[in-house]
Amino acid sequence: MALVRPKSSSGDKTNFYGVCEIALLSVTDKSDQFGWADVYLDVEIKQKGSDYTKSLRICGSFEKDPDGTVSGGSVLNRLYNFLDCIGCKAGINAKGGWEQEDGQNIDDIASFLSQGYCGSSEPTSFPYLAYVYKEKPKKQGDKVYARVHHKIYPNEEANTKKLLDDVNWLKGRGYLKEASPEELDAVRPVTSNGMGDPTKGLPSDAFDNL
Repeated sequence: MALVRPKSSSGDKTNFYGVCEIALLSVTDKSDQFGWADVYLDVEIKQKGSDYTKSLRICGSFEKDPDGTVSGGSVLNRLYNFLDCIGCKAGINAKGGWEQEDGQNIDDIASFLSQGYCGSSEPTSFPYLAYVYKEKPKKQGDKVYARVHHKIYPNEEANTKKLLDDVNWLKGRGYLKEASPEELDAVRPVTSNGMGDPTKGLPSDAFDNL
C-alpha cells in the first residue's frame, strides 16, 4: 500500500506578514464602547491565501473648538486615507456626525461601509495592500499580537514601495513598533521536552497571539 505524505507547500509563497494583499469583509462601529473614541471602526480583513481574518482599526478622538465644532485631529487623516483608498466619499461633518458627500446623514456608518465597500466572506479578489506585523510587547514576556496598519493602498505594484516607505517612516519615528525576533522567541511556545517549537510547519498566521 502506498505511503500517504503531506502535500508539499513549496510552491505556495503566500506571505502573511509585511506587505500583504487583502480584501475587506465587514466594518463594525465600536465608538460607543470607548469613551475616548469619537471614531472607532473595526474593519475585518482577509489576506490572500489565509484561512483567518484580522482587524484593521481606525480610532481616535477629534480636536474641537470651544463650541464643540470639530476642527481637526490625527484620526481624520487616518480616516480619510482609508475612505479615499476605497473610493468612499462619505465623512465627518462639523458636528462629528457621519454624512455622504451630498450632505445626507448616515445613521449607521458600519452598515453603510459594509454594504457598499466590502465583499463576501470568501473573497476571490484582493484589491488592497496592507502592512501586517507583530506588535512590540509593552514589556518582556507579554503576548505578541498581530496588527494591521490602518493605511492601505490599491493593489498595484508601484504601491508596494509606497507602503513600505510609509512603514519605514513610521518605524523611524517610533509610531509603529514591531516585535524583534528575540521578543518573539521569548513568548514562543515550546514542546514539553524542550525540543523545539511545535508551531514549525504550521500556517504562519495560525498563531497570531503568541
